[in-house]
Amino acid sequence: MIRVQGRAEPLPSNPAVSLLVSLQRHGVPIDTVCGGRAQCGRCLIRVLAGSERMNRSGAAELHRLESLGAGPDHRLACQSYTRGDLEIQVINPDASTR
Repeated sequence: MIRVQGRAEPLPSNPAVSLLVSLQRHGVPIDTVCGGRAQCGRCLIRVLAGSERMNRSGAAELHRLESLGAGPDHRLACQSYTRGDLEIQVINPDASTR
């Protein structure tokens, strides 16, 4: 299950589906303009619990996170997958709500 800070109900997790897609499918506002290619950095999340159940960051994600000045607890939702329970905070909400 994926717990999103500020939402009462957890979301189902699927190890074959990125967190970005899972969040979008369940109506969680999250921004992206690159289509999940680790280029825009707008789908930035903070991992509050469960990072050990996530895939490792690849080179493209690490490069984008570094350019954003993100901390070690940050990930890009488009590049993140989980094999178990996870708690996250969405850092960049959907631009339409700004």
